[in-house]
Amino acid sequence: MMAYTTSSDRPFKQKRRIWAFWVLTVAFVTFQLIAHPGFGPESLFLTLLAQLGTLLIAFGIIGRIWSTIYIGGRKNSALVTQGPYSITRNPLYLFSLCMISGVCLVFGSLLITAIFTLLAYLVFRYTAKREAVYLSHLFAEPYAEYARRTPLFWPNFSNFEWGQAPVISNRALLVTSRDSLFTIAMIPFSELVEYLRESGFLAMAIIVP
Repeated sequence: MMAYTTSSDRPFKQKRRIWAFWVLTVAFVTFQLIAHPGFGPESLFLTLLAQLGTLLIAFGIIGRIWSTIYIGGRKNSALVTQGPYSITRNPLYLFSLCMISGVCLVFGSLLITAIFTLLAYLVFRYTAKREAVYLSHLFAEPYAEYARRTPLFWPNFSNFEWGQAPVISNRALLVTSRDSLFTIAMIPFSELVEYLRESGFLAMAIIVP
């Protein structure tokens, strides 16, 4: 007898999310090369945006590491509901969104920050919903109960509980560290673009608020 599967029987193909973010990354780099924030390089507001962006990136990295420590190598094999997973079902996506917003703020444009944060959020939310369907099929009633008390994306801090000490996965931490380093690299890249523009090696096509 041939077995048929539905979308709920299979985990979401993360390659789709990865490709979507590569597209967003290319678009963001392109914006950096052809656009310039409307504030001058000595603007106090621009400096504050950069500092806030750096703090968001650091917060996102710490949050991703914290989430990775709890989930370890247990994704799709065990239902993790403690630590960061007690306040949101998708803490990795939430903290990744913080990092993305931070990078955009370092660029210095509120408009670009709003656009790319929204696009990234839509990708994360779509992925989270697709994964929720699979997890609901995989864990049945335990996941349904977990979903009833824990938000899909935005955190509910009143639910927080530490839980038991997690089992750390070195491989998962390595992947998270690699992704974080890529995000951090966007900061010196922004500085390099600004230096090239001020030195006259890079033309400025448009100004964005």
